[in-house]
Amino acid sequence: MANPESNKKKVRGWKRRIREVEDWKKRCIGLDLDTLLVDHKDYVKLWIDPWYRLVRRNPPQWLTRIIFKAMVEIYCSWHEKLRDLNEPFYLKIWLYHPSFTQSQIVVAIKEQIQYYESLFDRDLQSKKFPSHFFAGEEITGRFEWKLHKDASTYWLSELEEDIRLGLMTANEVDALIRRSYSEGMMELSYGVDKYYKVGEGDVWIGEWRADIDVRGEQ
Repeated sequence: MANPESNKKKVRGWKRRIREVEDWKKRCIGLDLDTLLVDHKDYVKLWIDPWYRLVRRNPPQWLTRIIFKAMVEIYCSWHEKLRDLNEPFYLKIWLYHPSFTQSQIVVAIKEQIQYYESLFDRDLQSKKFPSHFFAGEEITGRFEWKLHKDASTYWLSELEEDIRLGLMTANEVDALIRRSYSEGMMELSYGVDKYYKVGEGDVWIGEWRADIDVRGEQ
């Protein structure tokens, strides 16, 4: 027979997780315009224990949906403040899938807009946005989502150093290079180096649809 005390502890634990999401939302919902006007960028990550630790793991799907709804509330609050600036701004939700705990809300103004607009490589696959995973069409459908690549960049000089140090084998490096979807040469501070980009997953970048008034979501 199941231990009833164990079940009660489990319920209390998940109630605490929900409170932690609410506390995180309250800490982040107010956009710091002073910081934005100095740095021209700001962001909020999913700083919610225990999911945002050195070894990260995704929360269960029902909690993921609660977190996503909190992200939308933060987004709407930030959007309202940004309208008062009377200048162009970048405000988007980055949803990593399947690595949800890497997701962020990002804002930028002035020269930082172009930086963030070109940060990710587009993924032109005809994938459908996984709305069921986050909240369903009622909420996710308020955004326009574009698919990008969650990629890691590897430098040939570092890979060769890893082989020399015994951190990777030549076969492992060859396998990694074969997985890359893009490669090229780049001028760096120490000279010219070759890079390889390897896809790790998806990043869905969402922006509030222009035909929906965000003020009605506050």
